[in-house]
Amino acid sequence: MDPPAARPSLTKRLSSAFLGDTGNGSADGKNNSPAFVKCENVGSEMASIIQSNLDKIPDESLIKLTRQLEFWKEHGDLSNEQMIDLTKRLVHTGSWRSRLADGDSFHVPHVRFGRTELQMPIVTTGGMRIQHTWMPDSMGFLSANPKKVLASDSQKNLKEVLQHCIELGLNHIETARMYGTSELQFVDALASLIEEGKIKREDFIFQTKVMPAKTREEFEKTFNLSWNHVSKLGYIDLFAFHAVSKDSDVDMVLNEDKDGCYAFIKEYQEAGKIKNIGFSTHGTGETIMRMVESNKFDYMNVHAHYFGDYHGEGTPNTQGGHGNKAAVKKALELDMGVFLISPYDKGGKLFRPSKTVAKAVGPELSPISFASLYAWKKMGCHTVSVGFSKVSDLDEVLEAAYLYKEEKTMDLLDKAVANLEKLAVDKLGQDWVDKGMINIPSCLKESTDGVAIGHILWLHDLCTAYGMYEFARDRYKNLDSSQWNSKKTFEENVSKMPSGNIGRAYQPNVDLTEALKDHYDPELVKKKIAEAHQYLTSKKGEMSDEERQAKGFEEAYNLTVWVDFCGDMNTMTATKVMLQSLTGGYFGINNTSERRSSQAAAATLRQSFEKALEGLGDDK
Repeated sequence: MDPPAARPSLTKRLSSAFLGDTGNGSADGKNNSPAFVKCENVGSEMASIIQSNLDKIPDESLIKLTRQLEFWKEHGDLSNEQMIDLTKRLVHTGSWRSRLADGDSFHVPHVRFGRTELQMPIVTTGGMRIQHTWMPDSMGFLSANPKKVLASDSQKNLKEVLQHCIELGLNHIETARMYGTSELQFVDALASLIEEGKIKREDFIFQTKVMPAKTREEFEKTFNLSWNHVSKLGYIDLFAFHAVSKDSDVDMVLNEDKDGCYAFIKEYQEAGKIKNIGFSTHGTGETIMRMVESNKFDYMNVHAHYFGDYHGEGTPNTQGGHGNKAAVKKALELDMGVFLISPYDKGGKLFRPSKTVAKAVGPELSPISFASLYAWKKMGCHTVSVGFSKVSDLDEVLEAAYLYKEEKTMDLLDKAVANLEKLAVDKLGQDWVDKGMINIPSCLKESTDGVAIGHILWLHDLCTAYGMYEFARDRYKNLDSSQWNSKKTFEENVSKMPSGNIGRAYQPNVDLTEALKDHYDPELVKKKIAEAHQYLTSKKGEMSDEERQAKGFEEAYNLTVWVDFCGDMNTMTATKVMLQSLTGGYFGINNTSERRSSQAAAATLRQSFEKALEGLGDDK
C-alpha cells in the first residue's frame, strides 16, 4: 500500500492558523475557526463549552487548549462523548486562575522529603527557564546590569509566576549558580515578598546548587558568589553540589579533607547557614550509586523518568541492570529525599510530545500528567522539578497535581504504561527490551573511547518505539558538540567533558569490540548507533515533514506559546546570550514580538469561537 500523501506537520498548520503569522491579529476569525468546531453533532457543543468559559481562560491557555483539541480531532479517532469529555478536561486545566480568584482552596499536596523532615510540595518551582539571561552575573562588564535585570519584564514575569506558585503551595524554589541571573532574581523576589509582609521566611524552601571544585579556595570563591545573593534570605534550606556526574566530580565531593569542598559546606551547615546537603547529577548509573551509597547526603536531584534516565540510561547500575532507578530505590531505603530533574524536558520534551506518545497515554492523561504521576506513584519520587517560564506553564502541572489523590489515577496510569510497554515490544522486540541496554560500559570507560553507547541506543529506541525524534535530536546535539582531541589521552579528554553533558557521538572509526564483548548482540548495537547518528546528528539537516511522517516521527502539538526570556536552550548560542546581556535584550534574544503575537492570536481565536458558535446556531 502506498503511504499517505505527505503534508505539512500539524504543529506548523496550527501555528499558521492560530499563532498570528501576520503578527497583527487581523486574521478573519470565521476563516480561521478551529476545525473541531465544525465536527458534525459535536462541534457546536464543544464550541459552546469553550465559549461559555472564554472569560476564565487566559490567552496562552486558550491557544494550548485549541492545539490539543485540533490534534485529537484529526488523529485521535475519538467518539463524540470522548471529545466532549476532553474539551471539559482542557477547559478545567486552563481555567485554574479563575477558580483561584474565586476562592478555590486547592493546594499542591506536600510529602515528607526523607530525612530532611521538610514538607515538600510534589511539584518544585524550577529556576532554569525563567531568568533574564544565561550570562553569569560574575562576568564583569559582560554581565547584565543587575538593576536593569531586576527592573525588566523578565523579573515582573518571574514575580507573577512565583506569587502564583506560593499561593498554590508550590513553595520549593530551586535555582543554581550556573543558571545565569536566576539566583539573583529569585532571591530579590522572595526578599521583596518578605519585606512586604506577604510571606515569612519559613513559608518557603529555598535550594541552590554550586559545582564542586578541586580545592577549598576555588570552591569558596564560587560559593561566595551565591552567598552574596542568598544571605539576604538568612539561610539555604537545601544546598546541592551541582552536576556531580563524572568520577572526578564524585572524588572531589566525597573527599573529607579539611581543604575540600565538602568540609567547607559542613562548616556552613554547622553554623546554621545551610540546613541540608545533597547533590544533583547528570551522571551514569555507577557514579550516582557511588554517591548514594556513601550515605553522606540528605537528598539528591536525579533523572529517573519513564522514558529514560538521561545520561544514566544504558549505563551499569551496579545491581546487574542499567540506569538510575536502582539508585533511586537505594536512596529511598536510606531515607534520602528524591527530587526528579526536568521530567517534561530531559524526560522526553513532553510539552511537544510525539504523536505516538500523546495517543498512547491519552486522551485521559496528557504526557505531562503521565510523567508526573509515574514519578510519584511508580518511582516514589517526592517532587518533580518544573522549569516554569510563564504562568501558563502551571496549567498541565496542576492538572497532574489534581489527579494525585484521585481514585481513578492508578487505573489511568496502569493503562498508559501498558500501552507504552506494548509499543516498545512491538517496535523493538522482546529480546531487546529485556537485554538490549544491559552490559554496556559507560562513556567514562576507556573501551568506549568516550562514545556514549547507551545514550545513543536510548535515543534510537525512543525514536523507533515512540517517534520521539525532536527530543532525541536535541539530546544528540550535545554529544555532537563534544570537544574530543585524538592527540590527548582518554583521561585528558574525559576531564574536559562538561559534567552536565558527558560523552560523545558515534564515531565510525572507533572500534567498540572490547566495549561490547559482554552484550548479547554487539552487531545489532553497532547497527543501531550508526543508524541513530544518521538521522540525529546536527551536522545534517533535520528530516523533512514527509520523512518524519513516513517514519512515524510526527509531533502531536506544541505547548510552547512563546519562547522563554532567556531563550530556547536548543537554539541559543553564546553570541546570542552575549548580545542579549550587552544590549539589555534589544539584540541576541528577545521574545517581545512572540508575546505580542500570542496575544493577537488569542484575540483572533476568541473571535473565531464566537463567530463559529453563531454560524453553527444559524445552521440549526
